[in-house]
Amino acid sequence: MSVWDEVFDVVVMGSGAAGVSAAIAAQHRGVKTLVLERSDKLGGTSAVSGGVPWIPNNHHMHEVGTTDSREQALTYLRSLSLGKMDIELAETYVDESPQVLRFIEDETQLKFRALKTPDYHPEHPGGTFGRSVSPGLFPGGELGELRPYLRSAPCFPLPVAMTDIDDGTNMLDPVVIGDRLAKGMVGTGMALMAGLIKGAVDKGVEFRRNARGRRLVIEDGAIVGIEVEQDGRMVRIGARRAVILASGGFEWNKDMATDLMGGPIEGPLSPPYNEGDGLIMAAEAQASMANAHEAWWMPMIRIPGDEYEGQQLNRMVVGERAAPGSIMVNRAGKRFVNEAHNYNDVGRSFRNFDPVAFDYPNLPAWIIIDASFLEKYPFGTRYPGDPVPAWLESAPTIRELAQKIGVDPDGLETTIARFNDNVARGEDPDFHRGRSVYDRHYGDPSRDGALRSLGPIGQAPYYACRVYSGVLGTKGGPKINAKAEVVNVRGGRIPGLYAAGNVSGGFTGMAYPGAGATIGPGLVFGHIAGREAASSVNRF
Repeated sequence: MSVWDEVFDVVVMGSGAAGVSAAIAAQHRGVKTLVLERSDKLGGTSAVSGGVPWIPNNHHMHEVGTTDSREQALTYLRSLSLGKMDIELAETYVDESPQVLRFIEDETQLKFRALKTPDYHPEHPGGTFGRSVSPGLFPGGELGELRPYLRSAPCFPLPVAMTDIDDGTNMLDPVVIGDRLAKGMVGTGMALMAGLIKGAVDKGVEFRRNARGRRLVIEDGAIVGIEVEQDGRMVRIGARRAVILASGGFEWNKDMATDLMGGPIEGPLSPPYNEGDGLIMAAEAQASMANAHEAWWMPMIRIPGDEYEGQQLNRMVVGERAAPGSIMVNRAGKRFVNEAHNYNDVGRSFRNFDPVAFDYPNLPAWIIIDASFLEKYPFGTRYPGDPVPAWLESAPTIRELAQKIGVDPDGLETTIARFNDNVARGEDPDFHRGRSVYDRHYGDPSRDGALRSLGPIGQAPYYACRVYSGVLGTKGGPKINAKAEVVNVRGGRIPGLYAAGNVSGGFTGMAYPGAGATIGPGLVFGHIAGREAASSVNRF
């Protein structure tokens, strides 16, 4: 029999959406629950995200004039499977997610609205819009003494919600933002996590920061506790009913990323604490692994001097790719993807492999724009009217720009000439940019049709910015079943061990179904894990 420094009914490792959702569900059923957070800040990767879960058939969809059904959602997911999706877990997700969203609204102060954002492949069978839902702003002061420990978004910490886009709110209006700041409001992922953490605390969940899970305690094949590194010493915490892993991915563990991921990863966009702690602990418990080669891919840029938690800050690239008058090229000066497509699949294109050259031909890659683009649209941290930053390479001609950045000049001139000719006809026959409603959603709403995303590149000077192959997080780890129980290498379950979120094997396989398809499963399978763990029997 183990000797414990402390004992709880359920111990959750990780304070992101999956972990706190699990804690709320467990504590709601009357069990004593502890959440461990490795870093000094609460909220995990979810806090630096857009805060949007993807919830099929949710009860808010009528707000944006659309409907959904179980079969429609499953038809859509199956269309993206390519044999890689765990259909049993997909069915569980579609069945459980609507009621989990209702539970969160009932048991916390969070309220959600459906967004007009289309699915990432809206033209696929079953594709639609309104499955992505957003929390509103949240009063950060509600967290009380925990408010200073809510993780802040590094790139856009302003109090805005994704619903502001649908409402046409000027998110840079100093009066609007000033009023919200004065009221202590937080937005996007910070709002989601503030609401969840507040709900958990209200139910009696205990949070512990700077507590890194190191090893699961196993007795007679069951998980009965966890060893935690805290304040320079090891603490043994008993878990009468279960340990729930919700500690994020392994994208910051260079050795694991090299060993498990196929193809280049030039940097993560998550907080620099996701080093695979949960995956390592699960492996020691003989867990089966699933989907370990996949991630949530994201093109990114780097601005010199940008740092977050002592590491280079990597910034996502979304609007810069979708707005008219930009293209992305490889070192041959050729386009290689529909730039306005969803970031996961655009990011995947960096991993295309040339077997003859034995090389990744699309790295390095560059976004090319012209002076008119900068007059109209933001780029990174630079807004129209601001001085052009030094981190944007510039030249008076396309040829000189190509030479400056190490891109084939003939290739780039030919590519831009062809692109401009096609734009004049309002089409992109090479990569079909602007054809999908998704492409147009993130383009210029003042323009019509495909021209929301298509525009010529022809006004000197010309600019280029290096684009890197990044990841929002990995999506592989211990395999789970429909009860969020971790499955062992022989196919049975590991008693007392559950997992949810990016630490677990992502059931969607290669696919990223829509905005929030990482947070949504985290919330839902976290909830299932907490519910099932609380319903299990005491092991000691």
